[in-house]
Amino acid sequence: MLNICQETQVLLSRQFQQKTLAHAILLQGIEGTGKPALAKWLIELLICKYPISFISDLPDHAEISQACNQCKSCLLRKSGSYPDHLLLSSDNKTLGVDDIRRGNSFLEKTAHLGQIKTILIPQAQTMTVAAANALLKTLEEPSQNSFIVLLSEDLDSLLPTIVSRCAIYTIRPVVGEALLLKLKSSGFSEHSLPQNRAAMPRKLDSSFVNLSQLAELTDAATFQAFEEFNQRYLDYLTTGQSEPQLLIQLIENKHGLRWLEKITCNLVRQHYLTNGPDSSNSLATHQDGLGKNEISELVISPEVLNQIYQAIISSNKLIKSFTQANRQFVAEQLLMTINTIVRPST
Repeated sequence: MLNICQETQVLLSRQFQQKTLAHAILLQGIEGTGKPALAKWLIELLICKYPISFISDLPDHAEISQACNQCKSCLLRKSGSYPDHLLLSSDNKTLGVDDIRRGNSFLEKTAHLGQIKTILIPQAQTMTVAAANALLKTLEEPSQNSFIVLLSEDLDSLLPTIVSRCAIYTIRPVVGEALLLKLKSSGFSEHSLPQNRAAMPRKLDSSFVNLSQLAELTDAATFQAFEEFNQRYLDYLTTGQSEPQLLIQLIENKHGLRWLEKITCNLVRQHYLTNGPDSSNSLATHQDGLGKNEISELVISPEVLNQIYQAIISSNKLIKSFTQANRQFVAEQLLMTINTIVRPST
């Protein structure tokens, strides 16, 4: 997916060549925008002794620097034995203060090869508050010739003090038909897309497709799970049924909350596309393609759907803001809130 990031590569390449690259670099964007590949390219470039350049595919044919892959540092990096780079990740759900202290200690030591030392934090949003505060001192007083690259899907999940001390590069995804063309040019074939893609336009209209939906677009199992989730959510809205199954998917599937938000937005969009922007009528719609010719009819006002959407956003923000938040508790409370909004008298 690096072809999506070429503009950022050009910018970082110029800064690298001019020796103006920031000490702390934060790459942020939704999953699927190519952040890990971009970080890997940048780390390799920083490590390399004899970088080379190539011409980008951009209209101005700007140059992009890259590692030579032949010098001693590159060979050690490829063999996994380069001593002056540290990957800061954790097997736990959070990145703790001890992990960050290990990184701080690593930067304080003299480089074994050359002068550059690099750290990559691929899940910066999982840092605990104590860990973020431990990193803050290093960001404020960086050691010479050291670089820290952080990746995050959401700036709101990071402490503002961390964000303010990083050079931020937002990887903005292409959308709609342009995205589908990008997928094909990146090697995705029609055979890699869900077999029942004929049903996809009703749920993933290409006018609104973006990279947050990459999993549904390129993986048949994920698309099937989305269809099942869609049906269960509509069942829950209309009849109050399917709550146990819906709850399990919200807890266990990392896409659950996003799907909940997406489906709710689609219901509101369908209402206004059908009735016009000034309509205040109740929403009456049906979702087909959800199984064996099943049809689920929903009659609900867009105002109620908006209340549901706000509840989903609040729950999503809670989980993102607190890395140790109990996902099951948040999901249970969200479903209770949705039920109360739809059926206030029950």
